Amino acid sequence: MKERILLAGNGQIAARIAEALLLKELPVVLVTPDPSFSAFFKPVMDNKNAHLLKAFTETFFIHCGGYAGNFEAILKRHDETISLDCSFIVIAEENHLRPNFPLYGLTQAPHVISISDLKKGINPTASSVTSYSSVKTAVFLTGLVEESYPETTEAVMKESLKLQSEMGIKSYILTRNLKVGSDNLEALYRKTRDAGVVYVKFTDMLPDCKQEDKRVVISFIDEITRKPFSITADLTIVDEAIQPSAYLKDLSRILKLNTDEEGFIQSDNVHRLSVFTNRKGILASGGSRAVLLPSAWTDEVNETLVTIFSLMNNAFTTNENKAMINKGDCVKCLTCLRLCPYNAVMLNTRPEVVPESCERCGICSAECPGKAIVIEDLEVSAVSKSFDVLPEISGESSPFLIAFCCSRSAGRAKELARLSGFKLPERLSVVEVPCSGSISQEYILSAFQKKADGVLIFTCHKGNCHSERGNILALQRAVQFKVILKRVGIDPARLLLKTIAANMASEFADTVSSFEKQIHAEIDKAKVVKTS
Repeated sequence: MKERILLAGNGQIAARIAEALLLKELPVVLVTPDPSFSAFFKPVMDNKNAHLLKAFTETFFIHCGGYAGNFEAILKRHDETISLDCSFIVIAEENHLRPNFPLYGLTQAPHVISISDLKKGINPTASSVTSYSSVKTAVFLTGLVEESYPETTEAVMKESLKLQSEMGIKSYILTRNLKVGSDNLEALYRKTRDAGVVYVKFTDMLPDCKQEDKRVVISFIDEITRKPFSITADLTIVDEAIQPSAYLKDLSRILKLNTDEEGFIQSDNVHRLSVFTNRKGILASGGSRAVLLPSAWTDEVNETLVTIFSLMNNAFTTNENKAMINKGDCVKCLTCLRLCPYNAVMLNTRPEVVPESCERCGICSAECPGKAIVIEDLEVSAVSKSFDVLPEISGESSPFLIAFCCSRSAGRAKELARLSGFKLPERLSVVEVPCSGSISQEYILSAFQKKADGVLIFTCHKGNCHSERGNILALQRAVQFKVILKRVGIDPARLLLKTIAANMASEFADTVSSFEKQIHAEIDKAKVVKTS
């Protein structure tokens, strides 16, 4: 049987993904907690390959085990438990829209509505279109209290254009920051202005909204003329906060997926672009991972399909030197199970590493208290052999430096610095590791045992570690090791930790050169003390 994809979602992007997969003759399982599938799924159900489709409504995830290419999802539908094997999982839930009435001191009423309500109300096929026949003035409130998304800006401008041009309703848009940086929004802004839509921009004092029985009186000080103005709105349209669906919170917990600060199933991490999550084979698309303009939906669907086919062809798989747990040394403390950012450790009678899910970050090996986890090329003995113990040049006492670099950030910055012609210390030995989370205290100790005068640890910036927390763990170990250095009489300043990105060639060169000068000064100072 061909690879089967489990697709969670009930909106337009989920329907497009399902239809595209069926056209490629890939079996699809649709799952949604909703009582029925949306109208977007009619073309999916009518697809010529609909026989490859299974659909489950009122169905929830309760567990997900396995790995990319071989997941086992446990679903719940009423009193029935359903077990499904699938190769990949795509989460494509829709965003949730929360009207911002309280932010403006307003309550929902026939003359105070959300932008979504307006979009439904002025649809030519909707019977409620006649309810706006008495409206002469409409005011849109957007981005005044909370930052708005480009998606909201687009909706506000499109609907104001309809009111102004098609229905003859004088329209005002009151805003603080109008987000027009996305595709076509600048042109849409100009079109609304040409049609007569009036924009009022605020920076300091916000407008005062007083809601009456059939209107809202909006008073403000014009920031250009400094004169008071008021607009009596027959219809007031309020913007909406775009949030992840409530179901995403449960999904992220059940599927063990990282989320960003707002709760979208994709942390704010450059290594997750565009549809990856921290679990290989589980993808986040559309409203599950971010707020997207409709103009980006086609690209989102295409990116999801390309990623699925790349996973099928093992484009993101490395089979060599995965973590292995030595059963004889394992004390079942479950540190590895707790810390693995990729959910690559499963628990049978004892913890075991799933090679297909292991990304070789080395966090489990570095944090294992019993040193029971082995990644061959990341063993301390193997890493210490890679140190280039560089001799002094021309009899000068140039400091010997060893730098541990994450291969995804500092390793690339170092190479870029070299290609860009930046001058680097002549006695600098660079050791690249898959993730700074693998840099254990034993690594640092081995560097000093190789007579390094100074040791640098370069990590990714906060939020950009491929392993999510590898940089944080590296920092914690470095801080702890500085205490050890001080206790044994070694200057803690000989150990330096810096965050850096792959494109920061100049910063890499400046950091290692400044550190060299600092260590050189300490060496010269020590010589003076010794001779005196």
